[in-house]
Amino acid sequence: MDFDNIIYEQIEAFIAGRMSEDEKNQFEEKILADNDLRKEVDLHRSLKYAINDKEWFLTENVKDNDEVNSIKKMRRSKEYADIESKIQKIGDQYFENEVKSKKNRKWIYYVSASVAAIFIVFFINYYSVDQSTSSLYAQYSNWKDLPSLTVQSDSENILAKGEHLFFEKKYAQAIVIFSTALEESSGQGQGFEPYILSYLGAAYLGLNDYEKALLTFDELSNSDTVDSSKAYWYKTMVYLKHDDIQKAKNMLNLILKNERNFNFQQAKELLEELD
Repeated sequence: MDFDNIIYEQIEAFIAGRMSEDEKNQFEEKILADNDLRKEVDLHRSLKYAINDKEWFLTENVKDNDEVNSIKKMRRSKEYADIESKIQKIGDQYFENEVKSKKNRKWIYYVSASVAAIFIVFFINYYSVDQSTSSLYAQYSNWKDLPSLTVQSDSENILAKGEHLFFEKKYAQAIVIFSTALEESSGQGQGFEPYILSYLGAAYLGLNDYEKALLTFDELSNSDTVDSSKAYWYKTMVYLKHDDIQKAKNMLNLILKNERNFNFQQAKELLEELD
């Protein structure tokens, strides 16, 4: 239903809180008595919140967690920026230019509604995918199964300290220990090198340093040891956490080329989940 300009101005003033108490009470009585007017007010109010960036993401004010980080990542994406720009242009067009006819006024709101709907669909789809990969990473990452680096219950062993720091999620400190251990030619011997690389790569991943994690697991892959195939699985976890599904699938397909590869069965299950 179309309304005259006076009604549209009253709707805007009502939503923006620019009415006096008496004006507000009188307009609320009109809304209660006119179902079409109530629907129009609801439409305008919904658009206000869809376009208003502050109303969208109140969760940014709470302590950081995986959910908030996912939303922040989504907001930094190119797709989000493009849609946000379109919405902002429509908002600027509406608020900066005086709309003289009810036809033009309605057109602006309908276009705004369309763009806002696209925005909502994008958010739901992006967030659903992100949550899906996050849950799969939590399900399949098996860092607790890394071999113990404690030798003969020696609590003074430097690698045991690194292991302890890793499981306390003190990744930066663990990285210092494991990096030093790799550089030293003496100490635990070459037999521990694949294990150290596994912990080191996982520690980098714990800090979300995907590039260094991948480089470390590449080194494990080239180590020519029985543990080298573990690198494929660990790199799958890196790509999964980084939401790079295609590269995760590529790693899983490498694992499935040989039944002897580490986590062969889990790789088959995970690939089915991702397809």
